[in-house]
Formats: sequence, structure tokens, C-alpha cells
Amino acid sequence: MREEDEAARLEQAAAEFDRHENRNDATRVAGGLSAGLTLLRNSFYQRLYDDVRKNIGSDSMLALTSARKSKALAKMETEIYQIAESRMAIEAAGYVADADWYARWLLGLRLGPSANDDKVAARIAYYTSKPDRDRRLAFGSLLARIIPQSRRVPLILFQLFPLSVHITTAVAFGDQTRAAALRKEQVAQLPAILDCHDCHGALLDNTRQCPHCANPLWTWEILSAI
Repeated sequence: MREEDEAARLEQAAAEFDRHENRNDATRVAGGLSAGLTLLRNSFYQRLYDDVRKNIGSDSMLALTSARKSKALAKMETEIYQIAESRMAIEAAGYVADADWYARWLLGLRLGPSANDDKVAARIAYYTSKPDRDRRLAFGSLLARIIPQSRRVPLILFQLFPLSVHITTAVAFGDQTRAAALRKEQVAQLPAILDCHDCHGALLDNTRQCPHCANPLWTWEILSAI
């Protein structure tokens, strides 16, 4: 039933996008955003939680936290942050004339019924009111309260993650030139991205993840290479 609900939401969002923007490619745009942001959200949580437990371990204090509750809270905040970053990407690139409308549309696409929650909208507005660095710091600070072990991930993750959201947005809108420029920014921060013998750090379709390095959000080993 959940898959049917998600498919219906995607179809409705695509139709709304085409009407508002007078376009006929919304199915590709909405599908690319949906697939890409889901992949990033799940990979980001894996870096924060599973990889820390695997590479560093957990202590008794962390064990007291309800894993199920912390996972739900962390994934929700990650969704909110991704929507804010995608909105900023839209504003910078000019893919949509009204970036605020786009944020509301993406919120509906990503969160369905939760899109009507005033607190969620306020969180998005909070992030988008801040410059890049302050958004990252605010996001990281909140996650540290939700998942304390997130303080132990390589800090480069929090620099690469928003750029990955911007790349996902650019790819969904078919802007390979901008996506490539953003990937160059990531490589400048973490050259080890290029060392993968499988994908060589190349841009991937939003539905794909490199099985070797986890591009577009890399493995603990690569994040630690810096």
C-alpha cells in the first residue's frame, strides 16, 4: 500500500509541476528528485549510525537512545535539510522562477501528509534563512542531539552532503554542466573520490549508487582518506 501511495504522490506532484511551470518533463524531474533524495537520505543515515558503530563502536550512553526513534527523527530532519538545500540549488540555478513555491512542492513530494505541518515548514525556512556554512552547522548540531555518535563521523561528510543534494537537483533537471562543476568542488575537498576503480568519481544517474565507493555519498574509508 505504501508503494502505491508513493506512486500516486509522485504522479500528482508531476502533474502539479507541469501545470505550474508549463512544462512536460515533470515526470522525469519528480522521479529523479524522488529517487536521488531517497538514496542520499538513506546513505547519510548509514554514515551517521551504521558506519560509526562498525568503525568506532558504541558506548552505554549511546545504547540508551531508542534506535527506532532516533532513526525516524534523523531521517525526518535530513529530509527537511535536503528540501532546504534543493531549494537553494533551484534559486542559484534558476530552474524554477519561484523557489519558495518549489520548496512547498518538493515538501509535498517528499513528505506527503507531513507537508502540512507548520513546524516542518518553519524548519525549512530556518535553514534557508542562513548562509551555506551556517546551514551545515545548524544541521550538524541538531543531528548531534538526535544521534550523539554522529559527532564521530569524518567532518568532510557535512561538507559533501549538501553539494550532493545540489548535484541530485541539477541531474534531475538535466543540467549536467552544473552537476559536473559541483562534483569538481567535491573532488577539490576530497580527491580520494576519484580513486574508485569502478566509477572513478563520475556523475551517476539519480537512481544509481556505485557498489564500490557508494558515490554519490562515499564510504567511511573514502571519507576518512583526507
